[in-house]
Amino acid sequence: MSSTESGPYPGAEASVWQILGLAHEYYNAAMTLFQKVEGVPQTVAPLSRAPARLCAIHAIELYLNAFLMHEGVSPAEIRRKNHSLAKRSEYEVIAKLKLRKRTTGHLITMSERREYLVSRYGPELVATHSELNRLTVTLVEVMTKVGNYLASATYTPSHLS
Repeated sequence: MSSTESGPYPGAEASVWQILGLAHEYYNAAMTLFQKVEGVPQTVAPLSRAPARLCAIHAIELYLNAFLMHEGVSPAEIRRKNHSLAKRSEYEVIAKLKLRKRTTGHLITMSERREYLVSRYGPELVATHSELNRLTVTLVEVMTKVGNYLASATYTPSHLS
């Protein structure tokens, strides 16, 4: 039996801030990879964008996980949602982020199209991916709103503590 099988599920004991830090690293990786393929026509090398897409989608998932954990949702409950961004957006507390309707709709669409799995395993399905601009806009909005919310929710001026 390996140590991961006998110990807690990976991430089960991570803090909100550790998950947020990991999300930032995936965000940075996605942006770096998007820049690398910038200018390469989609029709010439559609698979070249798959790693960037995977990093972007995973970053979105991690940002939402950090937010949900901050709001009291257990890692085990979040894990039961698998990689569904749509299921993460169903929590009532998500309304606190004030995501645009188009962004929330995109989270649902990405789940319906199974873009996380397609990016990982489905080179024959790359045509079903969201447009890069839409994915980037969603990623940046989720990152910004989660980051701002967590910063403001945990900030207590010294004269109030």
